Amino acid sequence: MSKILGIVSSYYPDIQEFVKNINTYLDQLDLLIIWENTPELESKIDEILPLINSDKIIVSTTGFNEGLGMPFNEAAKKAEKEKFDFLLTMDQDSYFAKSEFEKYINLIRSDINTNVAVYSPNRNIIFNNEKDFVEVRTAISSGSIYPVRNFAKTGYFREDFFLYMIDIEYCFRARSKNLITVCLPAVSLLHKEGYAEKSNFGLFLNNYSAQSTYYIIRNSLLTWKLYPEYTTRQDKIYFYKYKVIYRLLKILFEKQPFMKIKALIFGLLHGIKFKTNQYNLF
Repeated sequence: MSKILGIVSSYYPDIQEFVKNINTYLDQLDLLIIWENTPELESKIDEILPLINSDKIIVSTTGFNEGLGMPFNEAAKKAEKEKFDFLLTMDQDSYFAKSEFEKYINLIRSDINTNVAVYSPNRNIIFNNEKDFVEVRTAISSGSIYPVRNFAKTGYFREDFFLYMIDIEYCFRARSKNLITVCLPAVSLLHKEGYAEKSNFGLFLNNYSAQSTYYIIRNSLLTWKLYPEYTTRQDKIYFYKYKVIYRLLKILFEKQPFMKIKALIFGLLHGIKFKTNQYNLF
């Protein structure tokens, strides 16, 4: 039977929600790493662990926020060293519907295609297809499962992206190595993006932080530069229309609008200049 290692990042989570989400997939894992990105003095991990009460969990942390690239790579290397077959990466705000994760694992274990670099669930029910596997261009990291054997071909996740687009860049890099990304339409993952709310003017706001806004903008541009052959004209139109222009208009109705405008501008400038690694706006 194949072994599965999971990793979920914890960053100021809602404790009850975090525990509930973990319990939708923990049973099917052999081991779960909770990577504590909440700064050490503010961490609530000692309150979280007794609520889960499982010997399948280990906690890793440096005491600081390390983003996603470095934690994912530490998990990938552990998976290789300890001969796990698959690596699951999860967001703290994502969860599987009842019995969906077990179905997910069984479908992957039955797949004989050795050319798959990334398996992904049907996020927020965006596919309606009777096929078990549908090839897609990219997949978000939350809920994705990676065959560990392929890290030898693709390399690891880009730590210098820190947050956002790490998953998309990996899918493109895998594609350049003749490996594919697939979605399993029969498996649903519920994933919350940002902190959505409706403004007094009727606009739906995601309320991404200024730092998140910066990485979304910058790393999108960096990914285009790295993989122009996989970036379509439609990708660029969507990006500038919704991630820049429309986002700029929405920011005016969100919290900390001036800091977020600064984040958007710096993200564009640093993306053009190909600046990587962690960047603190404050």
